[in-house]
Amino acid sequence: MAYLKKEKIRIEAEANQEIHKQGFKLEGEVKDSIAGRSSEQRSVDTGRFLNSVQTDTSVYLESKVFSDVPYAPYLEFGTTKINERKHFRNSLDRRKPVIIEAVNLAVKF
Repeated sequence: MAYLKKEKIRIEAEANQEIHKQGFKLEGEVKDSIAGRSSEQRSVDTGRFLNSVQTDTSVYLESKVFSDVPYAPYLEFGTTKINERKHFRNSLDRRKPVIIEAVNLAVKF
């Protein structure tokens, strides 16, 4: 029983580390998307939106990639005057298989 508890702690710690690592990689992918280095429309005017993208790894087993600029949702989801850009959603879709594989590899015995 002690062995299983120890292994659970180890596996969770390795998963947490990999999830946080992959969060920062996703942040880079989102920034590339915003800068026009992906298939989405470029969204750089002043660079404020691009530079606002960050990763929060303060929660165990979770990474959150976000922008705190007030107009970020309008760029991501669109408005009646602005087409949606999908920087965050498309970046996650592209990276999701890589993230899953990386976390799986990190927690294998």
